[in-house]
Amino acid sequence: MKRVALVLLVACLFTVACGKSDADSGTPVDPSTLKPATEGVPGVVVVPVSGASHVNGTVDYPTSPPAGGNHNPVWQNCGFYTVPVTKELAVHSLEHGAVWITYANSVDQSVKADLALKAKASPYVLVSLYGDNPTPIVVTAWGRQLRMTTYDSALVDQFIDVYGVDGPTIPEVGAACRGGIGIPPDRPLAT
Repeated sequence: MKRVALVLLVACLFTVACGKSDADSGTPVDPSTLKPATEGVPGVVVVPVSGASHVNGTVDYPTSPPAGGNHNPVWQNCGFYTVPVTKELAVHSLEHGAVWITYANSVDQSVKADLALKAKASPYVLVSLYGDNPTPIVVTAWGRQLRMTTYDSALVDQFIDVYGVDGPTIPEVGAACRGGIGIPPDRPLAT
């Protein structure tokens, strides 16, 4: 009897820890309706996340870039990519504690160089080109997002410090952001 209760308890804890829940709704979220985050980083908003299950195929996320949700069973290796990465892989990296910084084609080379340094300095920073970026730079962690029209390196560092690795919103603290898929800078699907 005690063994059955222990097995049920472990199964329940595993389900909560892995974030098993309903599939993403795919209904687009109007960014102007998102509430400010309470952790003290200026401009960061709370992005609702409605799932964290491993799924195959494409996920219809309510925000672009996504800030969490159902995702591919394999994660994107962190680092600086000069090309887009698969969003379902990047979302899995977010679940592991990565901060995903996306940049538009129009971003200056000096900004890209600074972002590359941030990715090199932390094993939990993923940087990639994102064709549909709503602003030149978007900084994302699980359930949190900062959209920047003007790049602010110190603010990005603050975001990484608060929300990365073992931040308050990370579902799988301590999980790796290496050993998945991708070889920066230009092979996001290589193993």
